[in-house]
Amino acid sequence: MNALRASLVILAGAMLFPVTAYGDNKNNRRIVPPTRKGAASELPTIRKVGGDSVTVGKKTYKITSFTKIVVNGKKATLGDLRAGMQASVVGGVLRYGKGAADTVYKASRITAKADNKLEAKRREFNKKQAERARELNRRLNQNRNRR
Repeated sequence: MNALRASLVILAGAMLFPVTAYGDNKNNRRIVPPTRKGAASELPTIRKVGGDSVTVGKKTYKITSFTKIVVNGKKATLGDLRAGMQASVVGGVLRYGKGAADTVYKASRITAKADNKLEAKRREFNKKQAERARELNRRLNQNRNRR
């Protein structure tokens, strides 16, 4: 009876502490750099500014007297908007057309940023993170080779 209990205790202990197999996998602990993909870097840009319309991305929005325009956090007018600015538009459909090109949209709020360097900043950050990860991987591989 005691032998049965002892074997059950040993079996339970073995199940609680599993033994990991150490193979020849040198790259199983590889460091992957975190990348920044922020929503601000994915904002569409203003393609064209017309008399009473703004083309942002693939949509053309009609500007009314009720449209609120903000550029760099300050109240602005339609004349302050320029092609190449990153913008987000809140609005809806004014009139549905037969296709996407025939549909007319209206903008109730346009928020634009004149500083269009967000994409360059994101690329620079990702480049630095990749360099850090390569350095850490190089150190890990040197420590594995010394063992």
